[in-house]
Amino acid sequence: MADNKSINNASEFVLEECRDFSIVLAEIEKYIKNQEQINSIIEAYNFSEEKHKLQKRHNGDPYIIHLISTAYFLAQWRMAPKTIIAGLLHDIIEDTPVSFDDIEDEFGLEVANLVESITKVSFFAKENRKAIKSTYLRKLYLSMVRDIRVIIIKIADRMHNMLTIQYLRPEKQRVIAKETLDIYSAIAHRIGMKTAKSHLEDLSFKVLEPEEYADIEELLKRDRDERFEIIESVINNLKTELKQKNGLENVIIFGRSKTIYSIYRKMKVFGKPFSDINDILAVRIITDTVDNCYRILGYIHQAYTPLSSRFKDYIATPKNNLYQSLHTTVSDNHGVIFEVQIRTEEMDIIAETGAAAHWRYKEGESVDVKQKQKELDEKIDIFTRILELEKLTIEKQDFSTINSDEYSSENLIEKTLQNDLFTASIYVLTPKGKVVTLPFGSTVLDFAYHIHSDTGDHATGAKINGVFSAINTMLNSGEMVEIITSAKQEPKISWLNIAKTNSAKSRIKKYLQSLEESQAESKKQEKNKLILKTREKINKYIQQHGLKWKISNDTEIIKKVDLLDYNSFDDFLLDIHSGEIPLKEAVEMVFLDSALTNDYSKINKLRSKKFIKNTSETDILVDGMDRIKTTIANCCLPIPGDEIEGFVSRTEGIKIHRKDCDNIKSEKAKKRLVSVTWNLVLTGIEQYNVRLNIVAFDRPALIFDISNVLSNLHSSVNNMSFNVDQSNNRFSGSIISVVNNQQMLSQIISAIKAIPNVEDVERY
Repeated sequence: MADNKSINNASEFVLEECRDFSIVLAEIEKYIKNQEQINSIIEAYNFSEEKHKLQKRHNGDPYIIHLISTAYFLAQWRMAPKTIIAGLLHDIIEDTPVSFDDIEDEFGLEVANLVESITKVSFFAKENRKAIKSTYLRKLYLSMVRDIRVIIIKIADRMHNMLTIQYLRPEKQRVIAKETLDIYSAIAHRIGMKTAKSHLEDLSFKVLEPEEYADIEELLKRDRDERFEIIESVINNLKTELKQKNGLENVIIFGRSKTIYSIYRKMKVFGKPFSDINDILAVRIITDTVDNCYRILGYIHQAYTPLSSRFKDYIATPKNNLYQSLHTTVSDNHGVIFEVQIRTEEMDIIAETGAAAHWRYKEGESVDVKQKQKELDEKIDIFTRILELEKLTIEKQDFSTINSDEYSSENLIEKTLQNDLFTASIYVLTPKGKVVTLPFGSTVLDFAYHIHSDTGDHATGAKINGVFSAINTMLNSGEMVEIITSAKQEPKISWLNIAKTNSAKSRIKKYLQSLEESQAESKKQEKNKLILKTREKINKYIQQHGLKWKISNDTEIIKKVDLLDYNSFDDFLLDIHSGEIPLKEAVEMVFLDSALTNDYSKINKLRSKKFIKNTSETDILVDGMDRIKTTIANCCLPIPGDEIEGFVSRTEGIKIHRKDCDNIKSEKAKKRLVSVTWNLVLTGIEQYNVRLNIVAFDRPALIFDISNVLSNLHSSVNNMSFNVDQSNNRFSGSIISVVNNQQMLSQIISAIKAIPNVEDVERY
């Protein structure tokens, strides 16, 4: 092993534009000795140069320089010949007349497949990024699942694009930099390509926040020499401690500095000034065996004071991006605090290049792409999770055929993949020792659904480090979690407040929707039975009372049912069954021929008494779903336009309240609230009850005038009560009126206020 590394070049990877293919060749020849393979790379370069010879970059350079730089980064990561060849050809299908078949003829099927996959992703990245973002991201993520080399090449491609981004117009620079920070650096982090991630973050940050970038850069320059002296002193002391005192010769010790963007994040997230960030520098120790990693850790903890809760063992429990290392933060006798990372050389390669390390060139190795990808799948859970989400989102369909917003590509990418896969993570263990990565803030329920949908559906709790915990318990890194299930358990609407990951929420919603559909079908069958039974009762009553000759025709019967404000004849029959309308009264009012009875007064009387249910199960969306049973709360009677909350009741489903309703303001009530919104597609055709309080000076015909105003505005009255204080002739009344929307409500209030003697009208 080498004895030292520069503090400014802790990684062998160098980020710089490469303008000469000879430099790429020199890098390749460091690790590829097979001349036939080198010749195939040279052939690919010549082929690409010929096909792109008339094309220029934005700065006027020949286009081939971009491809040379992409290949250079791949060579620094020690990629195999076919990956480098694909890097040299990655734009050729899109930008030249060269076809898939041409590439297959020249360089083989494996290279052709790689180039085609990159082309399919790149097509969506060129123009109009915002409009096709979800499609672009989906193709990008799924390409990772099929062959990780696609994203490795795309990262190399993006690194050169970011190095030359200054030649684009400013607005486009910002769009590409934001995309790089949100997507490419996040993916690089998730697949363990730490060096690429750090470079992409800094390059993006420099474009997006140039002033803050310059400020931190200046702060780093200001005391660089002092920090260098401190870290050199620490390194020399460690060399003495490990080599001279403890006889460990096979170690490399070097320092590394935090990147500008990582310092910025620490300052923003923790609200720290630059002067309070005490781990800007860290020491890395590379040794030859895992045993020596732990030996070195012991020596360091004897020589320095370890800070409590600042030790992480990622060797025993690796992160799900392949990362392994020991981390400890210590302080010396002078109060200097610094972090130490201890790992083997192989761990260091993986820590810097992640998934790319899995594809590093090995001389004489015969590569089976599917087997290689399968091995990687087992180590990085992101691939399995993407496939699970894809399966959840579509069942043998393309996104373009999906109409539901809930399962649209937009939601899959924007909400689920981005939020669940690329945010801050925790690492928890299964009882078998498998490491599971979850977003920070995840609960036992999220973990259960991560294991399997059935496990999540039937989860009742978990043993966390052997102690029983509820499903809403938030998990912490390093905990061992064993899910407890029961066959009797099933998802509840309240679980949507417990789950934090969008993947778990999607599965809960899917189950609830399936349950709702099943219950709806069961209700439909029961309803049909009741309707049939009611028809039999009516026929029997008519026969027993000899009324058959008086029965009206079907058209007349339906007309009368319409006058009663029923949506259907079946609804009328159901009210007869429930006793809402007595059987005798129903027959006399509706079934008997009006020419014989000549009396619509009973119908009008019943109509005025009938309290119509004005909301449907579909005019309110519960957390985005339109099939959850809801009931308008009588205490506040919300209407479209009001801000609303859903309250999970024990017996009446989701009760819909106005957001300012006093009945949902207690801390106890807040725990049972769910997100609800108006389904604007349906609210326009529905009617809603609203309660109005009226204060006036009493006079004759006041109630008549109020009723007349409501009638003129086509608003029926479902309930009215009033009181007159005889001592001062004050009238106070309350009415429940029917409205379609806020505009109609305003009209009613204004019209009632205009009635003589009315002092005030307000909604209760």
